[in-house]
Amino acid sequence: MGIEDEKTVMNDTIRQKKLILDTSAILSRRVSLMQGNVATTPSVLDEIRLGKIARYTGFSSDMMDILAPGKESLCAARKAAEETGDLHELSSTDLDVIALCLELNGILVTDDYAMQNVASRLGIEFMGADLKPIDRDIRWQYRCTGCGKTFQQHVEICPVCGHQTKRAVRSYKKRQ
Repeated sequence: MGIEDEKTVMNDTIRQKKLILDTSAILSRRVSLMQGNVATTPSVLDEIRLGKIARYTGFSSDMMDILAPGKESLCAARKAAEETGDLHELSSTDLDVIALCLELNGILVTDDYAMQNVASRLGIEFMGADLKPIDRDIRWQYRCTGCGKTFQQHVEICPVCGHQTKRAVRSYKKRQ
């Protein structure tokens, strides 16, 4: 299959599936809201309303579905974020968007690499709005900056020596 054929297949897939936009995707204005088949969550619109371009939310919200995810998909998104080590990098809005993608079997549009990593863990298709999407699935750990002890779960202060911890790659594998 040639490059042009692959682009056609990709465009057909995007037309068939709903695009689920996070805040960065809406603000990038690179995704056409005119195509329909676009959705986001109420919490994304709330984030935008708090910003300096609040007038844009009235325009964009009329052109997409505004849907809230259910508790089951939110739990699944949170669990996947814990497993990858991204939970403390994600906001509740980020988790809402991931959960909505899971419910609708949609395509996540975001430039947030932590969101993409969790989406990959859940088998959710994703694409970047402005940036190239991730090409590796990452599992994180936390390493003490003082004694070097590592923790599988998020720990801000090392219980051994009292120094702060930093997030570090535990393992990664190339996406296929």
